[in-house]
Amino acid sequence: MKRSFLVGFLAACLLVGTMPAEHTFANSKVDSKKSKLKDVKKEKEKAKEAIEELKKEIQPSKEKVEEIEKKISETNKKIHEAEKEKKKNEEKLKYYEHLFKDRFKLMYQQGEMASMQSLLESKNLATFLERFETLRLILMRDHALFDKYDQIRRKQEALKEKHEELAKEQKNEAEKARKIYEKVQKEMEKTREKLSKLDDQADSIQSELDRLTMVSASLYPYKFAGTAGVDPWGFYNRQCTSFVAWRMNQHGLKFTNSMRGGHFGNAGHWDENARAIGMKVDQVPRVGAIAQFNPGVSRAGSVGHVAYVTDVNGSSVVIEEYNMETSHGYGKRVLPASGVSNYIHVQ
Repeated sequence: MKRSFLVGFLAACLLVGTMPAEHTFANSKVDSKKSKLKDVKKEKEKAKEAIEELKKEIQPSKEKVEEIEKKISETNKKIHEAEKEKKKNEEKLKYYEHLFKDRFKLMYQQGEMASMQSLLESKNLATFLERFETLRLILMRDHALFDKYDQIRRKQEALKEKHEELAKEQKNEAEKARKIYEKVQKEMEKTREKLSKLDDQADSIQSELDRLTMVSASLYPYKFAGTAGVDPWGFYNRQCTSFVAWRMNQHGLKFTNSMRGGHFGNAGHWDENARAIGMKVDQVPRVGAIAQFNPGVSRAGSVGHVAYVTDVNGSSVVIEEYNMETSHGYGKRVLPASGVSNYIHVQ
């Protein structure tokens, strides 16, 4: 008897001694994950700060590029206007050339002596002077006309050359500014890549942490409550919204219907409200995310549906939910990740 009692006592001691060790190990594992997640989040914040600094650095260059390109556009407009004016003058010149050509041919076809002879054959001095003055005025007008045209032509050519030179100079400045912009942009891309990797790492750690801290869905506290009642988070009991709110709060996220001044309401509006209050909403599934279904999607009713993502396996997701498979009861489904309208990431 004594031996049997001693064996039983020792077994009980071993059992009692084992439980705290396992519990301590689990807690240690959770603490380790939390610590690692905290470090990653710090790195993410540093990366985000680096991106903000890069944005500040790149802004002056971007503004300079925009200013230079605006000036180039204005210069090109002036060049275009000058070209239009030149074309008009050239048309006028052709018109006058046509008129003058016949007159020149008539006046000079017999050479300079013919013009002189025409003057000398005048009947009297008055006629001579009249003919001479007419010829002089014609020559003066011709000379003035061509001189004016030549001045316009030279001015326009100079203007065009000046504008082209200015445009070239501005283009060179724009290229310099773009090189600065591209250099900083490359640095920004590196930071973005780093942040992306950190995001992936954080998501992986967060998923593991969610799994470690997830309690059984059977512990949902309102599974026997009346459906007309409202839970502490502002949702009707035993609805999909109430169950998901419980899951969020179970992870310490303080999720409520009216959090951050918004209003989640029916499940079909959760994505809109989530965006409005600054939550990340996309089509990327992750453990711990809220799977949101628009009305009619994947058998969702007229007011939509929400569920909690418990696992991601390639192109499919595992979700747990309320009031879908069983009326006002718990259920679990595997479905294509694309079968979910949106994924809401509360963290």
